[in-house]
Amino acid sequence: MNYLNLALVCAALCASGTLKAEEQTQWHYSLGVHDFIVEDSHTPGVNASLLIEHHTQTDILLTAAIDIYFDIDTDKLDPDHIPVWFKSDYAASGELYRVNPEFSLGWQLDLQGKRNTVSSVEKQVKLFPELTANFDGQQLQAQLKAGAGYYYLEIDDDVPKTRGYDRSDFGNSEFAYTLMGQLGIDATAELHMQVAAQTWQDDDQWLERQYRFEMSYQTDFWYPSSHLVLSAEHTQYNLDHYAKVDVNSADYLPILPWDSDTLVRLSLVIPW
Repeated sequence: MNYLNLALVCAALCASGTLKAEEQTQWHYSLGVHDFIVEDSHTPGVNASLLIEHHTQTDILLTAAIDIYFDIDTDKLDPDHIPVWFKSDYAASGELYRVNPEFSLGWQLDLQGKRNTVSSVEKQVKLFPELTANFDGQQLQAQLKAGAGYYYLEIDDDVPKTRGYDRSDFGNSEFAYTLMGQLGIDATAELHMQVAAQTWQDDDQWLERQYRFEMSYQTDFWYPSSHLVLSAEHTQYNLDHYAKVDVNSADYLPILPWDSDTLVRLSLVIPW
């Protein structure tokens, strides 16, 4: 599966929707600073993002988010790390059935990816069709999401080569399942907070777990409809899928000396 081609297809969908109904399309960009934390190692930097949201005439929401990070690479996690990396998130979502004004059932198609992180994620692709249950109250919002699809994680070769792994050991491709819970609250008219937890697993064991927190504050006094966003994303990876020997063996050495990373980010989001 070619991740770049899939990304281009989703971007084309967003672009085609923009041409048909430009008044329903919103563009945002953001500039910010971040810290990428792996165990006791901190890798700070600056970042920029582009977010496109479009509602089609059939009330389908198309979104595309592309993030680029420029690291100030001062650690020794990966001696050959190129200090520029990327995240992307493409989605299409719609409503299946509305129970009442606050509660609905829906569907979503997610394509997420990462490239070249300092924690040795060389490439990651997640493509998942999902069903959703959504609550949208006056101050409280919640969502449950479940789906099944394609999961791929490739580890960068620099660190694994020092641990006895070769190129054929770096990629892990799975048919997988995912489950996510998300809760949001409007603490004040200007302040919104959101937490989420998500897991991916195959038939036998978990592949990845992720925990997210976001706090968004309206900053109309700086620029109309702008937001200052503080977020933290902690990800745990199951490295046992890369094992060349039994994981209970005394000879087992994980493909990486760490199995988690945390991204902390502060950004100013501005409509375009």
